[in-house]
Amino acid sequence: MARKPSFKFSKTPSGWKVEIPERLSPTGIRQRAFFSTRDEAKNYAADLRAKYEDHGQNASGIKPSLAEEATIAAEMLKPFGISLLEAARMAVTSKQTELQSSLIETALSAFVKIKSTRSDSHAKAYRNMERILIESFPGRMLSSISGSELFDTVDSHTGTPATFNYLSRLVSAFWRWCARHPREWCDAKRVEMLERMETTKGEIGVLSSADCKNLMAAAEKHYPECVPGFAISLFTGMRKAELVRLQPGDITMEGINLPAASTKTGRRRFIQMPIPLKAWLEAHPVGDTVLPANWPKKEKAVRRLAGWKVWSDLVETPAPPADFPEWPHNALRHTHASVLVAMGTPLETLTFEFGHSGGAQVLKAHYVGVMPKAEATKILNLQPRSE
Repeated sequence: MARKPSFKFSKTPSGWKVEIPERLSPTGIRQRAFFSTRDEAKNYAADLRAKYEDHGQNASGIKPSLAEEATIAAEMLKPFGISLLEAARMAVTSKQTELQSSLIETALSAFVKIKSTRSDSHAKAYRNMERILIESFPGRMLSSISGSELFDTVDSHTGTPATFNYLSRLVSAFWRWCARHPREWCDAKRVEMLERMETTKGEIGVLSSADCKNLMAAAEKHYPECVPGFAISLFTGMRKAELVRLQPGDITMEGINLPAASTKTGRRRFIQMPIPLKAWLEAHPVGDTVLPANWPKKEKAVRRLAGWKVWSDLVETPAPPADFPEWPHNALRHTHASVLVAMGTPLETLTFEFGHSGGAQVLKAHYVGVMPKAEATKILNLQPRSE
């Protein structure tokens, strides 16, 4: 039989103090309440005791369905060493954090307004950052955005260490402003990953053949309208910004034409039609647009469904499991380059198609030796699902 609660009260230099035991505290830690008179403290303790006893009576009459849910929940939490009450407190804390946060659109509007008094170039940079973040996280609460998502967004909108570092600093300034008192809309630590990665950008992370197979299978099963976008990225290594500007008329049986206005370097580029891509585009033809409506959200959903640590509000549980792997930055572009280098394609041949202003030396420094030829062959042999 559980022991009865004891809400002790005593006189202290700060007034009459009531002790609330840890097991009875709503926060899970011992609490103290102070009153100016003994009667106030006594009455408060009596109220706490009465509420506890009422709770006990309610618990004895708990509905069978609720008892069953509690039992199932306790079993689910058992491997993690978390009690049902602790889990409830964690959920409440998480929900309170969300409620105290801010929509990213609202926060950006307030922040950019403050920065509008800066120089024209500085103010323009912050407006560009505002556009990028709103396009990447429409309707999201700041507290729901992870550090890896911020990194992925900055990386996908930059092409060199210098531009990455510049946008990183702008985003970090905005994020830390949101985290400071009296706003406290988000956790300042979320941008530590972004800042920590500034000097390491350029390290290559590629997908395995199994990763690529799972990714394309997830797209075919859940969002077939996204298959052309993923296939073009994987089999041509096209930059994300170039993919977004790609028009159906730019794609022919011979290859893909990238007008000067669409490329990062400002120079026209032609990509010969890869044999694997031709098969995928025949199975999943491009429609009125290369990318479907709501592409940013659907693209994230596909990656999440393929097993990567990506937040997606199109998936039943938006937050990914903690043990899912991080999505490598520029994963599909890096994978494609590594595949071609592994298959022996001359670096000079790749330079034009990839649009590297640094020439063959850039490809050599980053991609040579990254992927075994056998693994590259498996990726090139990936076929669309049979209808």
